Amino acid sequence: MNTSNISGVVPGVPLVKYFIPQPLYYIIGTGLLFVFTFGSFMNFTGLLVFAKNKHMRSPTNTFIISLLMGDFGMSICSFISMTAHYNRFYLWGDNVCTFEGFWMYFMGLTNMYTIMGISFDRYIVIAKPLQASKITTRVAVAACLAIWFQGFAWAAFPFLGWGRYTYEAGRTSCSVQWDTDDIESASYNISIFIWSLFLPLMLIFYCYYNVFMTIRHVARNGVWDMNSRIARKNLRIEKKMFKTIVYMLVSYVGSWTPYSIVSLWAIFGEAKDIPPYLMTVPAVIAKSACIWDPLIYVGTNRQFRMAFYNTLPCDGLGKMLIKREEQKDKEADASDDEDEAGKKAEGTAVKKTTLVAPIDDEAGQTTQVENFPDPNSPQPGQSGNP
Repeated sequence: MNTSNISGVVPGVPLVKYFIPQPLYYIIGTGLLFVFTFGSFMNFTGLLVFAKNKHMRSPTNTFIISLLMGDFGMSICSFISMTAHYNRFYLWGDNVCTFEGFWMYFMGLTNMYTIMGISFDRYIVIAKPLQASKITTRVAVAACLAIWFQGFAWAAFPFLGWGRYTYEAGRTSCSVQWDTDDIESASYNISIFIWSLFLPLMLIFYCYYNVFMTIRHVARNGVWDMNSRIARKNLRIEKKMFKTIVYMLVSYVGSWTPYSIVSLWAIFGEAKDIPPYLMTVPAVIAKSACIWDPLIYVGTNRQFRMAFYNTLPCDGLGKMLIKREEQKDKEADASDDEDEAGKKAEGTAVKKTTLVAPIDDEAGQTTQVENFPDPNSPQPGQSGNP
């Protein structure tokens, strides 16, 4: 047996046989087993859906593909920590520990930057639709490559001496060493919080605030022809896509926030005062972030959901789910027909609009929208002065 697995040759990490209650090792190991199996299956199947359906590779979905790739990489790597928890010590040695810390951090940072990219894409497409045509699939691919490079660069800095990777409190997983008195490592830890968490979140919230205000303005003031069935469908698609991305953002932030809080505690407080299970459980919650994105996309995006069902290895289950989905569509169409027939019977006038900016949404569906006015600008017939 490689004794370095137990003796802990990583400097600064004292050897303690058990850091957390033994039953907690197995509970966490079971949770990571679920992340490894279910997360790997869902994310791989999601990537397979996009590989088989070329028409679904729109600019927005290019970012979704990037997100699924990061989630798949994270779910696969959770196998290392899973086996360590079941064995109650790290099986793989110091080199694998360093790799695990680097890889999980690389995937996590890349996903944060990808979510930031999605938010900017939604901001341009919805709040600045005249500029939407500039976001082509080629531009989206280039943006994703830049995102992955930035995530790689920040995760690779510890190999150049700025920061370091080491065992976490339970000695069953590895990450950045947060509790350090070394000035260079501390500066790295603070820098990644600023550039890889706080600033991206500020941009994300700015983009989604403007997207939300634009959608609300359109819904309230009838910039779209609200008596048109197509216009109502367009607005419904935009709202659904907006909700989908917000759900992904909330799941990511919710998964990583406990770990971020504990890490900040270790940086600015006394790491020795942190209970060991508080250093271990939040890390597992952060790893669970990789299972939410495919679940959210399947649950909220019809076209992706249909393709996902068609890709399932169990053909009978897939056909049953597709049939149920088609039945829901028929009921929704019948409801729309009744609404429109009622409006025509009442003699409601239907305005014509000029459609200028194509938007790709719903994993390949296309909506047409007008140039939205600034929500803060005065409406026709209103004075700009109070």
